[in-house]
Amino acid sequence: MIDIATFHECLAQSKARGYDLDDKQKQAVEYEGGSLWLLAGPGSGKSEVLVTRTLKLLCVDGVKPRSILLTTFTTKAARNLEDRLATYLAALQDTDSSLQEVDLADIRIGTLHSLCNDILQEYRYPKYQNVRLLNDVEQHLFAYREAEIAKHEDLAFWTQFDHAVPDWRNKKYCPNKWKRVKAAVTLFNHVVEDRVDVQKMLLAGGHWATLAESYQQYAQALQDNYRCDFAHLQSCFLEFLNSPAGQRFLQGDGNNQPPLLHVLVDEYQDTNPIQERIYLALANQKPHNITVVGDDDQALYRFRGGNVSCMVNFDQACMAALGEPPHKIQLDKNYRSHSDIVDFFNNYITSFSEMTAQGVRAPGKNPVKATSSITGSYPAVSWIARKKAGDLPDAVVDLVKKHLIGDGIISDYSQCVLLVRSARDSKLNAGPFISAFQQQGIPVYNPRSKSFMESEEVQCLLAALVQVIDRNHSFQSYKDQQERPLWWVDTVQQWLQTLNNLSTNELREYLKLSNANLPKLCASNKGVFLNLNLLEILYRILAREPFCTWQQDAVRHQRLSKVTRLFDGYHSFKLDGLRSNSSGTDLDPTFLNRFYTMFISYLIEAGIDDDEDEEVIVPKGSLPIMTIHQAKGLEFPFVFVTQLGQNKGVGSAQILERDLAQFRQELYTRTTRKPELLAVEDDIRLLYVAYSRAQYGLILVGTKEHIKNHVAAPGGDFVEFRRNTVAI
Repeated sequence: MIDIATFHECLAQSKARGYDLDDKQKQAVEYEGGSLWLLAGPGSGKSEVLVTRTLKLLCVDGVKPRSILLTTFTTKAARNLEDRLATYLAALQDTDSSLQEVDLADIRIGTLHSLCNDILQEYRYPKYQNVRLLNDVEQHLFAYREAEIAKHEDLAFWTQFDHAVPDWRNKKYCPNKWKRVKAAVTLFNHVVEDRVDVQKMLLAGGHWATLAESYQQYAQALQDNYRCDFAHLQSCFLEFLNSPAGQRFLQGDGNNQPPLLHVLVDEYQDTNPIQERIYLALANQKPHNITVVGDDDQALYRFRGGNVSCMVNFDQACMAALGEPPHKIQLDKNYRSHSDIVDFFNNYITSFSEMTAQGVRAPGKNPVKATSSITGSYPAVSWIARKKAGDLPDAVVDLVKKHLIGDGIISDYSQCVLLVRSARDSKLNAGPFISAFQQQGIPVYNPRSKSFMESEEVQCLLAALVQVIDRNHSFQSYKDQQERPLWWVDTVQQWLQTLNNLSTNELREYLKLSNANLPKLCASNKGVFLNLNLLEILYRILAREPFCTWQQDAVRHQRLSKVTRLFDGYHSFKLDGLRSNSSGTDLDPTFLNRFYTMFISYLIEAGIDDDEDEEVIVPKGSLPIMTIHQAKGLEFPFVFVTQLGQNKGVGSAQILERDLAQFRQELYTRTTRKPELLAVEDDIRLLYVAYSRAQYGLILVGTKEHIKNHVAAPGGDFVEFRRNTVAI
């Protein structure tokens, strides 16, 4: 072990970091008094503090790695923490050879879901044995197949919960089955993650009782089929912590497993009530060594169940669960941005009356202090102002290409970012900006364009599969009550046209041979399963051109791989085995019906994103178009923020936060706010995150009406904004 002074000096002088921490950062690293509440403003080095505190526990205090649990919000963030820990530890080991014994592989580090899964498996918790953990796609497929609520066509019930039903256009009719499934999954996840008392909900009667009964049926179906979704994984883990096996995990077993002594939680502002209970249960042993790090002003994930009140009221939670308040430290120095940018977002977050109400922000927060070395008297905050929204994309392109690149201010397009609410490649979203960049030869990186299903390689692969198993194109006969083709039929037809345009001779020969052989297989296996499934057929198709060539391209390969993973989820339900009809003339129509209505329609409706490279934030030479959620935790020299005229409005998350409050099992009293206020607060936090990403230049992009009728300007005061902001 090394002393604390040597520890800090080594990291400050090493190539790994090369600078010292400020006083408050050191206080956070060195604190030893139990629970610690770190409020970390944008650009204040919260990840640096979290990593350094973890290393201090290992290298100065001699805590065994297995006694530390470190968790963060995403897999990518967890890998980043792992990489920093390894780099810094190597520097410390060069200083003191005794630290060679420290093995980072023994630290429990990852997302909470991954840690719950690993620990339950490690301790062979009976309720989590021989269970398949469902990803999001598989959860929807399971609910479609097993949840009785998916068959529930009571219009009055769905009208009660219409906020949870996606894109329900004609409310005179019950939403289709997939929309009911998606709504049910949203409701069921909230029941678990919001710590709802289901018995109390049953006693409320009416539609609440129906929801409670439906949830109980779904939960039982999961158990009966040895499946578990992410919400119930957390519920199971909380039960585990209160079991004898859980106590062995927490207290150690006297042999290979030491006690859990330190819990460190990153991005705590996006925690939900059940996660709050888990973290407090993990830290239940004295001296309650739990460190939570985050910024309530940057809470973005209410739509995924996050509840910012967990961060705002961490002191109340500690008093209720641990019997003592946490020590609070605010990391308030911004090392990222020009002082004008810091002044702008400081003023922004405090300028709205909604944000000054009790219970909205953590108490006693100070403004962030500009401490960056970036200086200059140029307009660091500016506004691209045009009379027409249609002129904005070209104005952004001109500024980037002619000024930032043309004048040598930046050397690569990746030094800019365009932040949007939705990166979908469509007219009302990022589409016009994508087109404007492409027309000027500027490469764009946009993995969340929702264009996965529009890519030719994905369409050709799915169309080739359809051609193999449905040579007569029976999908064309699927119609609604008005005898119109179902909504997904035209899309499948479009795939086949794409295949026809791009098919190679090799692929055409394979499809022709398959269409000739399938009837023979059916004839020799009347009414029984063939020794063949959809996943196998996919791999056979991928072995032909043009797929072989396409797989040499990194992006196309990633998309084709994702298709096979999606089908692997379908395969896990044992639904993709081909079966002949009773007469042996073709495949069983029940098999084809399930394939189209349960799976293909889901792929079309889901709005699937491309996978993002976990190692690359933005490829060199490309200008990134990102959602503000994607940009969380990142920084860019120049940030353009657009779609300012769009208010997200009240959604299911805000309504459920209010409506479920009457059934929630609370540790302490939370402030219940109207959904309309929650929606405004969420919009303000979203733009606060966007505005605080910029280092050298923050550029707002919008018409006068966009700014005037939105929360884009501090306090919503357009007159003051126009007076103080340079228009370009």
